Amino acid sequence: MATKKVTSNKKEPQKPSFVPFEDEHQIRAMKLFFIIVPYGQANSIITRLNEFDVACSFIFNGEGIAKNYVDDYHGVMDSKKQIILTIIREDKVEFVKRKLEERFALSRASRGFAFSIKITSVAGVSIYKFLTNSRKVQKVKKNGRK
Repeated sequence: MATKKVTSNKKEPQKPSFVPFEDEHQIRAMKLFFIIVPYGQANSIITRLNEFDVACSFIFNGEGIAKNYVDDYHGVMDSKKQIILTIIREDKVEFVKRKLEERFALSRASRGFAFSIKITSVAGVSIYKFLTNSRKVQKVKKNGRK
């Protein structure tokens, strides 16, 4: 008995072709933002930065070495400091600076310094997505469904 080969007219769905990230998304410049505040205030500032869609922040403890008259002039009495490094998209820098100025103006104990440096390159698209907080992540439930 001869076997008959059955063919289907259904076409297999084609995988979408690769599209570079920069063709579908706008590439924005980033800045490394430094914030120097008196010891103990970094956590409240980081909480505030998270509201502005900042992807990552780092806190370092430090100690100032300036003379007392410089500290008195700037209103900083204690030499213990916390340095916050964070990466912000360039279009959000002015807004964050204004919010920090408002916070620094509250009292002499809440004063600090902030400045930024432009980041000129990043190695890899996934690193850029992480640093600019532009990843689209969907949570998967335990049963495997979205």
